[in-house]
Amino acid sequence: MSAHAHHVDPLSLPFVPIPASTSPDAVVKLTLLHCGELTARRVMFRQRTTLAEMAEPEMGPIFAWVVEKTVEGRTEKYLWDLGLVSDFKKFGPEMAAASEVMASINIPESAQLPALLTNLSPPPATPDTLTGIILSHAHPDHAGTLNEFPASIPVIAGPGTKAWMDSTPDAEKPIPPWVWSHPDFIGEVGDEGAKGKGKGWQKVGSFEAAWDFFGDGSLYLMQAPGHCPGHQVALCRVSTSPDTYVLLGGDTCHSRHIYTPFPTPVARSDIACWAHPAEGPAGSTKGTHTMHVDVAEAYKSIAKLTRMEMEANVMCVLAHEGELTEELGFGIGEMKQGWEKWKESGWKKGKEKGEHPQPKY
Repeated sequence: MSAHAHHVDPLSLPFVPIPASTSPDAVVKLTLLHCGELTARRVMFRQRTTLAEMAEPEMGPIFAWVVEKTVEGRTEKYLWDLGLVSDFKKFGPEMAAASEVMASINIPESAQLPALLTNLSPPPATPDTLTGIILSHAHPDHAGTLNEFPASIPVIAGPGTKAWMDSTPDAEKPIPPWVWSHPDFIGEVGDEGAKGKGKGWQKVGSFEAAWDFFGDGSLYLMQAPGHCPGHQVALCRVSTSPDTYVLLGGDTCHSRHIYTPFPTPVARSDIACWAHPAEGPAGSTKGTHTMHVDVAEAYKSIAKLTRMEMEANVMCVLAHEGELTEELGFGIGEMKQGWEKWKESGWKKGKEKGEHPQPKY
């Protein structure tokens, strides 16, 4: 971790107003899926003060989303991220052993995708109704079940993902090679076959590179570097008159305390700098690892997320934002809909007051 890496003032960022909707149909419907829980064996998400605190386990949910869009009279459904496998052994012995050293999981078979889709009532999507899969990034808790989906479903990732995966030896790939090679088509946003109706990269809000996937401003896929190559977020317009948005934040950071601007941006926590087990027993050293390959870039992307959250009509949700399960009252293997009414339902009011309930797992 660079000694010079630190939070960026979100108000220092250029901000381009989000283009207003031109049609009441220029929206997507969202369904949030709770795919299980992951417990890091030591603090890895948000920085704590003492070594003893850093040695405590840290828990978070694993979220995925169904993004539904009506296009020219037909319904298209995309999965944004795929959660994690229900058993590390599905990754093979080497990766399973490495994963078990770092974390434990609580993912019932019924909550693992794609099974979760058919266990919900009514199912927001099923594998045979999916138009495609969009990955925020290629990490196991976001792409862990890719090989259990039909190979015919196209996969869309952020720019830089394929070069990262292709250049990494199989034994060091972030997800097993047979998982990554399973789909018949993997494209990056903007590639032929992965353009949607987008025509080019543009600036939207605090993000410098956004791709208007449906061509009507209902879904912007936006580059958010720092966590890993190809990491992206998604800005989803969920209502018009007035326009409101949900920003799917992926792993831009791993705790609400790191990005939320409430009560003040200055009060944001740092990302955790933790000790890998190879550096010694938990609590014996501060450690040098973080969850991000480029910490300085990560802090820039976090500032962009913070700046978007400062907009009254934008609600950000991280892939592991545990407070949300308490605020919205849903658990493992369940879904949460109604995002088109998040603002009138007051789902962001607690965040705006600086209230962050402790998730009860």
